Amino acid sequence: MRREVSEMLFLLRAAFWILVICLLLPGPPQDNQRLLVSAQKTVADVRGFCGRNPDVCDNARITMTAMLAKLKNGADFLQEWLAQDAARGRDAGRMYQHQPAPPYPPPVPRGADQPIQIVPRWGDSLNSSDKEPPWHGPS
Repeated sequence: MRREVSEMLFLLRAAFWILVICLLLPGPPQDNQRLLVSAQKTVADVRGFCGRNPDVCDNARITMTAMLAKLKNGADFLQEWLAQDAARGRDAGRMYQHQPAPPYPPPVPRGADQPIQIVPRWGDSLNSSDKEPPWHGPS
């Protein structure tokens, strides 16, 4: 599926650049005039699109507003994260920094009567049937 999409995008890019090259090649003045008139009519038609299809333009405005709000929130989050990272004295450009792994199992404080808890604090979400070994069939 991905390969088909990438092939389609390659073909679209190739067609676009071939069209650009063909438009830039010199030609007879009549062809250039005809192309200019066609481009002006197309732009005029596109300008009237929202007049003919108001709900489509309203939906597009709402969608674009929501996308811009998401992008702004993402940029704000990234900026805050980088500022916190720089405040901690780390290199803000490095995303991964080597930190030693915590000891496992965790050390038990002296005098504690409770057993070592191997399950993380968030708890175990598996039921007993999830923990059974998978069936392999006869050998």
